[in-house]
Parts: sequence; structure tokens; C-alpha cells
Amino acid sequence: MNSLWYQIPMALLCVYILVRMWPTAIYYVKNGPRGSSKEWLNVSILLAAVVLFVTFLITVVSG
Repeated sequence: MNSLWYQIPMALLCVYILVRMWPTAIYYVKNGPRGSSKEWLNVSILLAAVVLFVTFLITVVSG
């Protein structure tokens, strides 16, 4: 029951942050810079490398 008193303010804070960020997010989605297909490919390769590295670390530690 004690943890409920921590979860309620945190939930309210999360809702407040989302409400405050929503107009800015909409603005930047409409008017933000666009990436080329090469840039998106580079980002996806880097993210895949990070995922593979973390998976490798998890298997080494748990094995």
C-alpha cells in the first residue's frame, strides 16, 4: 500500500510531461528535418549492432 503513494504522483508527472510535450512534438513532426534513405540505413545498422552486442553480453553473462 505504501508504494501506491509513490506511483500516483509519478503517474501524474508522466501525464503532465506528455501533455506539455505534445504540441512541440506535433510541430517538429511537421516541420523537422527529413533524413535521406542513406541516413536511415546507417541508423538502423547502428541500432542492430547495439542490439546484437547487448544480446551477446546477456548470453555471455547468463551462460
